Amino acid sequence: MRNLTVLQKIKVLYIEDEPITQREVSKFLKPQVGKLITASNGLEGIKSFFHHEPDIIITDLIMGDMNGIEMMKNLRNEGVYCPLIITSSLSDSETILKTVDLKIEKFLIKPINLDSLINTLESLAIDIVEKRENIVVVNKDFILDEAKKAELELKIRNLYSKYLKDVTGKGANLVNVFINGKEIEILLKQPLTRLEESLLNTNAGSNYKLVEIIRRTIYEDTIDDFLTKVSLLIDRKVGIKKIDVYPKERIERILIEIR
Repeated sequence: MRNLTVLQKIKVLYIEDEPITQREVSKFLKPQVGKLITASNGLEGIKSFFHHEPDIIITDLIMGDMNGIEMMKNLRNEGVYCPLIITSSLSDSETILKTVDLKIEKFLIKPINLDSLINTLESLAIDIVEKRENIVVVNKDFILDEAKKAELELKIRNLYSKYLKDVTGKGANLVNVFINGKEIEILLKQPLTRLEESLLNTNAGSNYKLVEIIRRTIYEDTIDDFLTKVSLLIDRKVGIKKIDVYPKERIERILIEIR
């Protein structure tokens, strides 16, 4: 089993009135999340929520005393927002439509697919932990501390240096990479090719814009391959947020967002 550090940072409230199902799912979840709280109906779920303040709620839809929809309506009316995963043996559209206003994150049909459940929890946990602790989570299996961040910055720098040399025939004199929250900033100094330098030396004032257009076109046509490599490296989707090109200063800045 993977060491799911991200999941171990969160508290989960699991509400299920079928003893066998509750026991089996709880047995699966308990070693993987930071804390697992269980309840057997909506009334117990509300009490447990305010007592333990969980990060995520997993609840059955149809239960005695108070069902999952009624419970969540009560919590939402109290101004409570908590990511919600609903489970049910019912698959009819009418029942599912009743949950739309609750803004649920996932609807799982019983018997619960445990892989789907854990993938949903991972995705929610990453968002929760990143916002709460102002850090970035990569590869799902660990939270990026300073040492691991420095190691990852070096790997991204090496990927970028190779990419730049492959597409332009020349690397930059200096490449710095900084991971700031959910952004990756790449700073380049002296990245221009001999041809681009010649254009600036021949008629700098007139050719600054031309060189900027050339550099931007290169990035727009080729950078997707680099982004794919970064995405595979950190197991997260990434995309370009901004590209700054300053031919006069011989500086470029690439800002990538982690999604």
